[in-house]
Amino acid sequence: MLKRVTVALVIASIVLFLPQGTQAFTLSIGSWQASGSQMWRIAFPGSGASDMSNDDAGVSELYYPQSGNYVTANYEQPLSAKRKLSIEAGILGALTPATGTDSDWDYSRKPDLWYYGTFITSGSSTFFNIDLKQAVGPGTEFFYGYGYSHSKYIMTDGYYSIMDYSQTASSLPDLNSTYSLTYQGPHAGFAATKQLTSKLAMVGSIAYAPLTLVQGRGWWNLRELDFEHTGSGQMLDGKIGLRYNVAERRDNSLTLGYRYQQYSLFTGSENTSPDITWSKAVKTQEGWFLDGNFKF
Repeated sequence: MLKRVTVALVIASIVLFLPQGTQAFTLSIGSWQASGSQMWRIAFPGSGASDMSNDDAGVSELYYPQSGNYVTANYEQPLSAKRKLSIEAGILGALTPATGTDSDWDYSRKPDLWYYGTFITSGSSTFFNIDLKQAVGPGTEFFYGYGYSHSKYIMTDGYYSIMDYSQTASSLPDLNSTYSLTYQGPHAGFAATKQLTSKLAMVGSIAYAPLTLVQGRGWWNLRELDFEHTGSGQMLDGKIGLRYNVAERRDNSLTLGYRYQQYSLFTGSENTSPDITWSKAVKTQEGWFLDGNFKF
């Protein structure tokens, strides 16, 4: 349902904000080779242990490596001399398979790991941003809009080496669990361009979302457990690069740069029990990107 609402928002923005004239638009198609990870943690209340700073009796933490190549597209349509609409999307169709981890502690008994397992992580990831940009000075724009990021992780080929504080060596060949995480909310930021030569310019932007809705959902197939997470958080997205004008034309160019995204949770809860706190969720991804920019 959430995906359908998201698509509807994109379509509605295009219909509502595109001008009726024949103003030229800019389209950028590119590739972002991103690497990073997503982790999340829940805490169980209780008496706790002497070395704990809170009253958590237990903690569960999942870690997913996340890397791969995003195909990106950015559409910009002028609305007036100083205002334009920008729609950006990125799709990573298949995460590079890598080893994730599942860790559990029971501090009411011991401070050591109660359970430790590994699995092969695969899946996919997408993001999009819809913004209105306003020129506020030479080469500087203020923008505001909406950001969305969704990742789905698939866990297979499980193996655990610690169970109930005991060393072991056991495989989970039937593991086929999933966990998805969505961050979305309004954001604002600045974009800037500094012309270095007639063909070369430095470009950059940064966006921050302090009021982010964070939603997670897991399906543990070996336990037939379906659970949901809901919380509040923040998003940060920044990039910097060099833009080179091709064939003496400023409206056709190549941009090489570096991008960093971080999404994090302030606090949240799990629907299986009011006593469980969704205490942490952090996703980071960064890497080099290359865009081709064309004006029509």
